[in-house]
Amino acid sequence: MRINWLYKMMNRSIQFWAIILAGFFSTHVSGFDLFNPDRSKPATPQIVPPPTLPTLAQGQLPNPFPRARRPLPSIPKPPKPLLPQKDFVLRGTSLIGKQRSVVLKGPDSKEFIQKLENDQRTPITGYPDYYLLNVTAREIQLEYPTDAPCRTDNPQQGLKCNKEDNGKTVVLSLKQQQALPPPVQSPVAAGSVPSPTTLDEIRARREEARKKREELYKNFQRRVIKDEEVPPGMRVVRTPFGDRLVPIQQNRE
Repeated sequence: MRINWLYKMMNRSIQFWAIILAGFFSTHVSGFDLFNPDRSKPATPQIVPPPTLPTLAQGQLPNPFPRARRPLPSIPKPPKPLLPQKDFVLRGTSLIGKQRSVVLKGPDSKEFIQKLENDQRTPITGYPDYYLLNVTAREIQLEYPTDAPCRTDNPQQGLKCNKEDNGKTVVLSLKQQQALPPPVQSPVAAGSVPSPTTLDEIRARREEARKKREELYKNFQRRVIKDEEVPPGMRVVRTPFGDRLVPIQQNRE
């Protein structure tokens, strides 16, 4: 029994070393080149370059714990300077049904009429970035440009800045208590007669017209047709300018 056990152990040892030798030869013998002239020379070792380090001043030691750089804080740009304030003057308002319009005097002293379209924010013609917002009987609301807001009130002109929106909107009030003067009439065209404006002028015009008619018809003789001068089948028609004959129309049955 002991001999069998030793025999088995020897077989296992032989198998174990056979496996090891087979692996060794498969690793080294497979890389052996018979025709390589440098096969007997030792292999050249590969030199790995050292990692590059940042350039340090003389006597300065590298920091093993470098800190990440923080981004510089952004510096806000200074605001643009505001443009001069340009104001309007309310000269009149008109409310007819749903139509709203105002008479304004612009910063250039030019008077014009501006309509409020469909009760909505309406650009003011000729003045970019200015808008008409609302129209009431004696007060309107305007919108000023962002870069030229209202900063100074003008009570004499009825101007009041809205402090809640930093002068973005203003209120214009109608300060004139009397009616607006009538528009200047254009010069009378040649050959035309201006219309009278007072009662004395109207009476004078009528008297002048009467005298002209008398002078025109002073030689006019009114024709008078006597009854005995009427022919058969005719009749007399009397008018302020004279008599005339017309045929008598007979009734047809």
